Amino acid sequence: MSRRAGPKVEEIEKNSGDPDRQFVTALARGLEILQCFDAEERMLGTTEIAQKTGLAQPTVWRLCYTLQKTGFLTPVPGKDKLQLGTAAIALGAAALAGQDALEVVRPMLQTIADRYQVAVALGRREGESIVYLLRCQGNSPLLMNLRVGSRIPLFHSAIGWAYLASCKPEVRNQLLADARADGKLADAAEVKAMELALAGYPERGFVYHERPKYQINTVATGIKLPDGERLLVSCGGPTSLLPTPLMFEEVGPLLSQLTRELHPVLVLGKDL
Repeated sequence: MSRRAGPKVEEIEKNSGDPDRQFVTALARGLEILQCFDAEERMLGTTEIAQKTGLAQPTVWRLCYTLQKTGFLTPVPGKDKLQLGTAAIALGAAALAGQDALEVVRPMLQTIADRYQVAVALGRREGESIVYLLRCQGNSPLLMNLRVGSRIPLFHSAIGWAYLASCKPEVRNQLLADARADGKLADAAEVKAMELALAGYPERGFVYHERPKYQINTVATGIKLPDGERLLVSCGGPTSLLPTPLMFEEVGPLLSQLTRELHPVLVLGKDL
């Protein structure tokens, strides 16, 4: 189920206490409908929208009709579904116009870093490394020597494994074949851990990597961009702050959800 960027109308009205005469409920409900759409659920029927918003079906029909008339929604050809229209897309592009995509992304990463007092990073593959484009540090001295521009090994890190898990199979197979031929995958235990992480990625949406020697745990996931490009996001820290159960049950899913929210920002934002 998609996550809306803002609070539900009922929450706003409840928190407002006395009736707010300046608050236009119909407008807020229309915006709530638009927030049901995201990169994962680009096409929705009115029944699905009613389920997500909790609005009555007749109300959803009227609001969707109005949103279609104004260009914010448009019917999907051949399907009884709706998708965002040109007016909504143009509004999103206008919001990002003139902004550096990384500056839009930074506070979203920093929120997670602060929440768990660990490090969260955004990177991109260059050769056999992942280069940090952005790194946010919580209230922890861990890995303070890593910064923007740092190179992380592709085959020996969570963020590298996230690239391997999310890239095209033919690309992954060639990279792994070359690494084996060059002796870069000599540690049998690490290779097994990597294979398990890659195998679990389609279901989980993230990879998990632990380094018992350094008592560090990390999760990471990928963001698919046009033309086969990938950006990667990782969250790592000491096992005392990020124990394994927490990584699988909370941090990993949270990171996976974050990448879905980042996707339109990175697609519409300026080139990185």
